[in-house]
Amino acid sequence: MRIVFLSSLYPPRTRGGGEISTHLIARALVTLGDEVIVLTQGERRATKELDGVRIIQLPLPMTAKPMLERRHAKRMARQVQVELTKISEEIGAIDIVQAHDFRTAQFLAELDFPRAVVTVRDYAQICGSPNNLLADGTSCPGCSKLAVVLRNQAVVEVSGLRKLGRVWQYRYNFNYRLSSFRAIKHQVYISRAQLAEISKVQNLQGITTQVIYNPVGQSYLAARPTTPRGQTILYVGRVQHYKGITLLLEAFAKLSRHNREVHLQVVGEGDGLAAAEAWVARAGLQYRVTFIGQITHDRLLRIYDDAAVVVAPHLWVEPFGRTVVEAMARERVVVAAKHGGPGEIIEDGKTGLLFKGGSVLALHDRLQAAVAMSELERRGMTLAARRWVMANLSEEIIGKQYQELYSKILL
Repeated sequence: MRIVFLSSLYPPRTRGGGEISTHLIARALVTLGDEVIVLTQGERRATKELDGVRIIQLPLPMTAKPMLERRHAKRMARQVQVELTKISEEIGAIDIVQAHDFRTAQFLAELDFPRAVVTVRDYAQICGSPNNLLADGTSCPGCSKLAVVLRNQAVVEVSGLRKLGRVWQYRYNFNYRLSSFRAIKHQVYISRAQLAEISKVQNLQGITTQVIYNPVGQSYLAARPTTPRGQTILYVGRVQHYKGITLLLEAFAKLSRHNREVHLQVVGEGDGLAAAEAWVARAGLQYRVTFIGQITHDRLLRIYDDAAVVVAPHLWVEPFGRTVVEAMARERVVVAAKHGGPGEIIEDGKTGLLFKGGSVLALHDRLQAAVAMSELERRGMTLAARRWVMANLSEEIIGKQYQELYSKILL
């Protein structure tokens, strides 16, 4: 099959796990015999190749956050259509065009391509902000009313002109977001929890939906895991409120009072980084908490292997949880909030530990249980976790699931 992926960012340029997942899927399809071309944003037009995947970088503002989304999407769609025509002239008719993020999905919706697919990776189609969270920690019921927009967590956390801008942007573009995704008739969701959350707001009648998890890179499965040394607890991800960073710090502070061996390592950046560092300083935990900042994905494997426990304390309904499955692949004890993707991936007490989301006490208790595990308990849990990932999330397995979806569309 001839497949074109649309992705605003693409490795080595990444913002999160979505871009990593997109490349792993593309690489899997190429390995299985398909031809995959990726259209992504670049500083200038250039063609590159990564792991057999052809990448065309375009000097287009694909990552922009426009105030008028429909106008921007129509303009981008015209440019993308030019590129699709060129590709068709070069390699023949394109079988599938698939968007892998919210912005490129809007472009694709304007193209009216008959075999269009979107992999939905967040909640931007049903909410002004991609985390779909109100300031009180509950899910946003959709930004159709001004009163709801004003309670959106991404609106509450800013002030002045930024607040006014977000209120206008979220409310004005809400209906277009819903309608643009209605135009794409084949939609992939990365967990059942994510699909259920979106279906509360988005009308999915007449849309073909399928849940396909994200793959785990072959390097995580091929390399032999090491035995953890010490009691390092690892957090990897955006350092922002909706990811549960404050919850984690409070739980760790409580844990560290009666366990002098534990150390917390935070890998990532975000709007909440300065506040998190200030909180640690006030709590006197500067020597117990290390902030590493953003690192490249290829360095993460060693970071996982240096940890004993990996924690995912998310407040939002985490759509999937790449950190969770990568840690499971590396035979690490995973502690995660039980809602969202991690809640359906982890079997509590057997392949990881789940806690009631939003509860400092519940997270503390699970972290305490994790670091107190005997070697026999830890080994049994982490081996079961790795086996589950290998049986369900390898690149080949996920690639074949996408091939099956494409084959149905092409019938």
